[in-house]
Parts: sequence; structure tokens; C-alpha cells
Amino acid sequence: MRSFPRFASPISRRMALFWVLALPPHIAFSQEPGAVAGAVADSATGAPLAAVLVEVVGPDGAVVASGVTGPGGTFHIGRIPPGTYFFHFLLPGWRTASLPEQVVAAGETRRLFAEMAEGSYSLNPITVTASRTEEKILDAPAAVEVVNAEDILERPALTTVEHVREKAAVDFMATGLLGSNVVVRGFNNVFSGATLTLTDNRIARLPSLRANISHFNPTTSLDIERTEVMLGPASALYGPNVELGAIHSLTRSPIDHPGVSLALSSGLRQQGAFSEEVVLPGDDTVALSQRATDMTVWQLEGRLAGKTGDDRFGAKVSGQYFTGLDYLFIDEEEVRQQGIALVCQSVDYDVTNAACLNFAGDLDPADPTGSADELRTRVDNVAAGRASDLERWTIDARLDWRPTAETSVILSGGRATAVSSVDLTSLGAGQVIDWAYNYVQGRFRWKDLFAQVFLNKSDNDQTYLLRSGRTLVDRSELWVAQLQHSSRLGVNNRLVYGADLLWTIPKTEGTINGKNEDDDEITEVGGYLQWESALARPLDLVLAARLDKNSRLAEPVFSPRAALVYRPAPEHSLRLTFNRAFSTPNTISLFLDISGQSIPIAGPFFYDARAQGRSDTGFTFRREEGIPMHQSPFNPLLGGSPQEFLPTTTGQLWDEAVAAVGAADPGLGNLLAAVPAPDGSEVAVVAATLNLDEGAFVPTPGGVAGIRDMPPLDPGITNTLEAGYKGLLEERLLLSANLWYSRISDRISDVRVISPNVFLDGVSLDSYLTEQFLGLVGTVFPDEETARAAAAELAATMGEIPLGVVAPEQAGGTFATIVLTDRNLPATELFGADLSLGVILGSRWSLEATAAWLSDDILTAGEGAAAGVIPLNAPTLKGSATLRYRDLDSGLNGALRFRATKGFPASSGVYAGDVDGHQVVDLNLGYRFRRMGLWLQLDVQNVLDTGYSSFPGAPMLGRLTMLRLRYDLAAL
Repeated sequence: MRSFPRFASPISRRMALFWVLALPPHIAFSQEPGAVAGAVADSATGAPLAAVLVEVVGPDGAVVASGVTGPGGTFHIGRIPPGTYFFHFLLPGWRTASLPEQVVAAGETRRLFAEMAEGSYSLNPITVTASRTEEKILDAPAAVEVVNAEDILERPALTTVEHVREKAAVDFMATGLLGSNVVVRGFNNVFSGATLTLTDNRIARLPSLRANISHFNPTTSLDIERTEVMLGPASALYGPNVELGAIHSLTRSPIDHPGVSLALSSGLRQQGAFSEEVVLPGDDTVALSQRATDMTVWQLEGRLAGKTGDDRFGAKVSGQYFTGLDYLFIDEEEVRQQGIALVCQSVDYDVTNAACLNFAGDLDPADPTGSADELRTRVDNVAAGRASDLERWTIDARLDWRPTAETSVILSGGRATAVSSVDLTSLGAGQVIDWAYNYVQGRFRWKDLFAQVFLNKSDNDQTYLLRSGRTLVDRSELWVAQLQHSSRLGVNNRLVYGADLLWTIPKTEGTINGKNEDDDEITEVGGYLQWESALARPLDLVLAARLDKNSRLAEPVFSPRAALVYRPAPEHSLRLTFNRAFSTPNTISLFLDISGQSIPIAGPFFYDARAQGRSDTGFTFRREEGIPMHQSPFNPLLGGSPQEFLPTTTGQLWDEAVAAVGAADPGLGNLLAAVPAPDGSEVAVVAATLNLDEGAFVPTPGGVAGIRDMPPLDPGITNTLEAGYKGLLEERLLLSANLWYSRISDRISDVRVISPNVFLDGVSLDSYLTEQFLGLVGTVFPDEETARAAAAELAATMGEIPLGVVAPEQAGGTFATIVLTDRNLPATELFGADLSLGVILGSRWSLEATAAWLSDDILTAGEGAAAGVIPLNAPTLKGSATLRYRDLDSGLNGALRFRATKGFPASSGVYAGDVDGHQVVDLNLGYRFRRMGLWLQLDVQNVLDTGYSSFPGAPMLGRLTMLRLRYDLAAL
């Protein structure tokens, strides 16, 4: 708590020092056996600081005496035994200050003066994420969690996102040593982008795919000043795709934090033995096992920053290198496909062989040379199997210029290269090879005006899917320009307003966006206004509104925000907020056009199961007499193309069935050719949709006639009402509690099959063939019993053949296509609560604890044919606790962390199953050799080595032990 305003004159610092020196002499001898007296001031302004806890600490670490500064920032502590002491100065919202080795003599008063700086790690830090302007966390009109620089620097981490793992409502899906998917308040997925990630106000996810892949972040832990986690929607300020919250990392300025830091880490990754039974083609079962492994990992980090003597210019460069072996995993489908690929290699890539045909689902028959080369590449990729080697390097650079106290210009750029890794996608794991992520950014600030432009760019052409071998090329770009200004209207009102332009340019060379490659750019323009008003002394009102226009959506999206903040005291705030946030279809939902797998039927006949975006036109079905038409893989037997649209009639399907049976058994084909084709009154046409997870067909509601055109995707809308409390209790405990309700409408689902297959009805076909075969008794069949048996057997066989697929006109590929796509789901509701607390237990000890609750882990939206499920891929209950020790005098620090997660059902893309609940204990210890500039830090994740997996498709995680030696050189 300050006793003077922030703009107090620097003369105040001199006055505080003068007060110390001018103490009346009799005070020095009025207290026995000794005493201390002095003052504490703000290091930035010189303003005296009241309510500072002053601790007198003996050599053994025990607190001998303590006192509190008064309104003028002064203190006096008497009755101190003679000796040498350390002094600590603590104030919530400020960095702890220390004075080492001060001698208190008998009968004398030791005079001291200390300065304190506002600190990001304390109970009431500065935050910028909630309102896009600086404010204290107690004043922010949203739930915000902050990880400070000290906690980050004391914890060796392989990726920067690990630092938020224990924060309230954070769902952390670890997919390996480096891989992870992190969201807040649920709705996690593989290749997830549900939560906005920012670094220095720059969107930090992959530019086109909109995925938050943490090891593509060029920033190192050595360079992070703090990380903020905002819980809940924030579209009113940030625009699209902030319906869950944001994770914002801010890096250290070379002007404010010059110096050199180098860190070398070596560790041991431990994993227990495991085994897996895999069913290979031909129904052969093989047991695969992996022995326990202990593998060494290495990481090198560095930061070099310097400035000019006048503090106007500064420059820095940072980077890191990592290598090691990831946690191992056996993917059943990858092993099956690998077996098929080895067979294809053994027949010299003969495309007429069923094994090779398995990988040719979208190759162009009109390009035999190019298709043969691509087939060979795919087969060789799959045959090689998964490579679990990890290698990664990053580099990041920044220039700061401050021509005046109110003006700053910052230029920065960086590159992160995943030399080798395995990352999960909705179509299976991808083998990442030399995938680079680059960015350049320019920022300008003058008084209350802020502007920035930045470019994020991917650079990859060697990564491929492990299940299909298909190469993924991504050279996509995201260009962003943003402008923001704030202004005061009198004393009690402030306006924050701005505009954003986002231009997404996918560049996949047809490997991801297929036929949409030349028409897949997206432009988003948005503007916002936020009004903050102090209605009365304890009551504040925040109103905000934003309007966004996406070039691929028909209508603009309006996002309002309202917050009422009541502060009965400066240390307490009650908040009631309403936010309307939205998520737009990303380039995958709109323009994806990629073959996921080939689905064999018999012999050389197959379907191409193709994940496809809805574009901005939606899907339409070609019709004849009102009935949707279909494609058939058997049409080439009739002289046509597998992508030709055919009438969905009994007669047409009969011709396809006769051709299919004849190709497998010419004798039966000749028999059926002698039978007249039935009509719809004699044999019905039925529709069934393939469930890829279970490999079974499910009857399509409404049959063929019930198939409707699918309009373009709408943005998903989330309306959230939230009540929250934040408060400092007894100057030592920060409590934050939030209760929220969300109504979610038009949420975009995961991909699912929307193209039903068509069959001849087996029951009516049996009756028809029986009638026809009875007419052949005496010529083809010896008796009626034989004719009936033959009809029943043949009808059962023909009735199980998926003769065609009702594909939309926009279906891609070169073969008959089963289309998988996203869809908008009906409205549903979700409740949740978050709780976090931080407690200062003394000058060295602190405790943090969090808990989060969700009302459901799977939401059911709609009924009947429109029904759908929304997996949150997150537990309904989770919590954490961190006990931290930090002794600035001895240089010793440490933290003991505990995380508990309830089990939950999971489903994302091809991955589905149950995630078991688990509890994990982490430990880190550090010691600073202050005179040498050295830090020795030990971090042990999963101390008890309790193997656990955080998602289907992710490996079992064991213990990871990292030892880091860090060297800090004095400022340049």
C-alpha cells in the first residue's frame, strides 16, 4: 500500500535518507541492547512505502525481530541482541528487498535505507492481458494468473509453456518430452488452437493451421519476464478465437535487463517397459513390447543483452538447442500400415497389388510417372516407422530504441526449427522433419498509442503422416497489423479503442488444402471500443464492444463485453462480467482437402476417405429427380470413372453389383447377367454411414432421400456469465475465486463422415433373387432347395457391398470419396468454477494452490439426426499445490509441486479412449553461488515415476530429471 502517489518527486528519496541520517542521537542509546531504524522508498519514484514488513534474520535463518513501516515509510525495531543480521523488506505487490550482513552493536541504533521495486512475481503483479493495458491484477476485470520471472528462471523447463502447468483451470496435454496441447477451461484437442497464445502481443501459433505447438516458440525461459494466463472469453478486445482465454508471455527488454546468461542442462528421461497387441492384415495378432529405457537429454540456452550508456538503445539475442530421445509409443494403426507398406515394397511398388493400392487413394491415374514417384515416397515413409529422436534449435533477436521517456520502438524476429519430432494431428501422428517457424515484428509506443505489425511464417516440406506416408507442405503466412489508443475523459473515465487486420495466406502446394489451394486466403478486419468508468468510489463499470468481418463469412460478428467491479476496500474486488466470444472456422475447417486413408473393399476396389473443409460455399449434392447421386468405385467396370456422379437407383446399383461380383467370380457374374434388373419396388436402396472408429456402418437417418445440402460453417458463439472475487487477506494471502456459466452455440465439431454409402437391401434382394432363381430350377439349379440357398448366400454377399457413396459435388481426390468434415452443433451449456490462492508464509516460504471444476466432460448438443457430442477432452476436476522456498541470503531455492487430475473420456480426430486419472509430484532445487554468478538447478518431473498418459495416442510418461548449470555475467 502506498502512502504517496506514484508521481511523487524523486526528492522524496533524498528526504527519506535525510530522515535516517537526522535521527536524534538519544534514540541510538534509548533501546537496549541494540536497535535498527530507517526508511523504505519506491526505487522508481522515491515515494516512501508504508506497511512494509521488515524482518531481522539471524545467520541461522531465524527471524529475530520484525516491524512495519509507518505512513512516512519509516520504521524502528528495538531490543535486538548484538550481532550480524540480514534484513528483508516485504510488501505485497513489490519485489522483496534484502540488505545482507548488517552489524547491530550493543547500545546503538543501526540506520538503514532500502528501496523496493514493483514486482511481477508478488501477490498483486502488473498484468496487460485482460484489458490490453497495464493494470494491477486486483484491478483487472477478468480472472488472471501470473507466473513471475523468478519462478521461471528457477525452473529448468524444456518448453516455455510448462511454466503455466500448475495454474488454475489450465489443461495440459503432454504428448512427449516437447509436445503438448494447452488450453484453459477445457475443449482441448490434438493440434489444438482453442486458446489464444501470445508472445509480446504477437499471436504465437502456427499461421495457417492455427495450432499451438509449444516447441515452435523461439522464446527461451531465460528471456521471459512473466507469463499471464487469462481465464475466460475475450473476443471484445482480441477478436476471434479467444472464447476460452489467453496465455501471454512477455520477454525482457535489453535496456531494462542487460547481461549475459548461459545455461547447460543434462537430464535422464526414464520410461518403464510396456507392450501392445496389434492385429495385422489377415487377422494375425502380434505382441510388440518395449523394454524400460533410460535416455540422456541435453539442452543449451543462452541470452546476450546490452545497452548504451544513455539507456536509449538496447539489443539482445537468445537461443537454445535441444536433443534427446522422446518417450516411446506403439501406435497400432501405424504398425498395421507399416506391415502393408513392407508388402508393397516386396512386390516392387506394383500399384495393382492391394498392399500398394492402400496408399494410392488420391493419386492421379492420368499421371503415371508422378503418381508412381509419390506412391514410392509414401510407402517408404510408412515402412520406415516412427522415429522418436528429438532435435530442436531456436534463435530470437530484439532491438529496443527509446528516443524519449514516452516513446519506444521495438524490432524483433526469431526462428524455431523442429529438426525431428513426432506431433499428433487429427489424421494421426506426423513425423516432423526440419519444420521451421519464423516471425518478424515491429512495435511502436508513444504515450497511450500502441501500434504493431508482424509476420508469422511456416517453412516445411518434408513432414509426413505416419499412417499414410502423405507429405505435408506448409509455407503459410499470417500478416497482422494492429493499432490501439487509450485516452482519459476526465478523472473517472478512460477509453481504449483500436483496430486489427489479419491476413492468412495458406501455402501447402496441394498437400493439405488440395483442390482449394488457389482459393484459400482469409482476411479478418475488426475494431473495438472499451469504456472504463469509476461510477462511484467503490464501483467501476467496464463496457466493450467489437465488430469483426471475416472474408469467408457472410455476416460480421458482434462481441459485447460488460463488467461491474465492486471494491469495498483497495485489497478486495468483486466482479460480475458478461462476455460474448466467437471462434471462426480456421483454414482446416474451410479448405482442408487431404486423403486420410484408403478403405479397401475387395481386390483393386477402394474408397478414398478424405478430410475436407466446407469452404465458404458449403456442400451441395447433385440430384436426379430430387434424389442425391453417388460415386462408385465399380463404375470403371462399366466403362466410367470412379468420380462420375450416377443416379442412386436400384437399376444402377444392380449393374454395379453385377460388375463387382463378376470381377471376383466370373461364373456368378454370368449367372446374375441372366437375371433381369429389379426396380425400386422390388429391391430397395438403403444408406448407411461408416463409423471409422469402429469400422462399421450405421443406418443413415432418413435414408438417401433424407440427405440435405450442408450450408457454410457459421462462427461458434460462446456467451459467458461470470462472477469472481479477488482479494488480499491480512497482506499475506491472495485469493481468487470464479464461478461461470457458458452457453455454446454453433460450436464447430471435429471431423466426421458426412457421405453415406449406398447398398442394395439384403432382405428384399433375397426375395427377388429367390423368385428369379426358382425360375431357373431344372436348367441352372437342380432343385428348389439349392436355388433358395444360392439366392440367400448371394443376396447376403451383395447386400454387404458398399456399392457407392453419396458424395457432395465439391468432393476432391480422384476416386470415389467418403468425405469427412466439420459441422456446427446445436446449442449446449456448461458450468465451471476456478479457485486459486497464494500465501506468503514468511520471508522464505510461500504456498500456491489451485482447483478447477467443470460440470461435464462431454456435452450432448441437439437431438436425433442433428445430435452431436462435444468432448471437452479435459477432467471435470483437477487441482495443484506448490510449496516454494526462496532464501535470497543463502542463495537456496526450491519448490515441491503436486498435481491431481480426474480421469475423463477423450476423442479427437482418430484418437479416442479413456484417460485415467493421475497424480504427479514434481520437485526442483537450486543454489546460487552469488560471488561466482553461477546457479545449480535440479528439476525432477514425476518424482515417484508413476507412469501415466495424458491422452489416447500419447506415450506413457515416466520420470524426467534435469540438472542445469547457469552462469550470469554482470550487465553489459
